[in-house]
Formats: sequence, C-alpha cells, structure tokens
Amino acid sequence: MKKTSLVLAASMAFALSLPGTAMAHGKINCGGGPREGWTDVEQLKQKLLGEGWTIKKAKKVRDCYEVYGKTPEGDNVESFFHPVSLKKILVLKRGRELYRAPGY
Repeated sequence: MKKTSLVLAASMAFALSLPGTAMAHGKINCGGGPREGWTDVEQLKQKLLGEGWTIKKAKKVRDCYEVYGKTPEGDNVESFFHPVSLKKILVLKRGRELYRAPGY
C-alpha cells in the first residue's frame, strides 16, 4: 500500500512538471497595439476558412488573436495571429511549435 502511494505521488509530481500549452506561449507578444486599431476577429475567421482551416474558437488574448482549430493539413492546433495585419505569429500542436514567425 505504501509503495503504491509513493508511485502515485511520484507520477503526479512528474505530470505536473511537464510543460503544457500555456507555458509554451506564455511570453508570446504580438504587438497588436490599441484595440481600437484591431481588425475584426470575424475577418480573421473568414481568412482562415478561405485557407481551409476549421475554427473551433477565436478570441482576443492579451495583444493577439488566439484561434483553436484545425489546419488545412489536419492538425488540431492553438494559434496566434497579429490582430491588425492578421499575420500568423505562432502555431502550436499539443504545446509543440509547428510554426513561429521570424522575430517572435
């Protein structure tokens, strides 16, 4: 019984130490500026749909647009876009970077 508890505690400690998606992009800075100058999120959705994406959710996060969806290649991703230019900044799949724009 004691050995089982020890193994369980060690497993939980290991799992909590693994980096997740939140840690992977915690310092992303899109440089979006004042929100008054942002392009409407609906325009980003239409742009991505036209490129073959499937969108589950799109929202404002800090100074970026964050999109959860599926790429044209079929990857379920979390991605970040510049809110003025709608430029793709960062794409993550389960916390692993698939794409990062130069300079970000």
